[in-house]
Amino acid sequence: MPRQNEATFLRGVLRNNEAAAQFCEMLFRISQTLDDLIDKDKPVTDAVLIRTFWEALIELPANAFYRQHEPYLRPLMASALQDWRDSACLERSGSYHYKILAFVLRDQLTGLVTQCAYLIGGYEWMGQVSLSIRDHFHEDSLHDYLTGVERNDNLTTEERSA
Repeated sequence: MPRQNEATFLRGVLRNNEAAAQFCEMLFRISQTLDDLIDKDKPVTDAVLIRTFWEALIELPANAFYRQHEPYLRPLMASALQDWRDSACLERSGSYHYKILAFVLRDQLTGLVTQCAYLIGGYEWMGQVSLSIRDHFHEDSLHDYLTGVERNDNLTTEERSA
């Protein structure tokens, strides 16, 4: 869930590179829609689904930051998507260990933001902002995450869709 100051925060750690911030924001929206569809914890309207496909297929590939750094970014995006997929599978297991692994893997887009900071400002800049990026985006504690997974495990399909 985006924080109120997310846009301002992104622009700060990305040195006001508007294309980079928009790239990250699009990725967040696309990934949130995918998460809502898979988890079935929030309804996704047709309008949101169409807008998400538009962003994924039209706007993101046209983004100037993405176009400039596509050979570097695309493998990171692929890795983040696979990690998220594995996380969704692992959190549905009965294994406590797998649920902890799911918590670690579920939000690898944070690492992608860190790499965007690197592309904009180099190694030193990345080192200055990487911990604040992780702190900003990883606001959920392991305990809160596990409590939410357990609560969701106990819901029926109808309750998840409500």
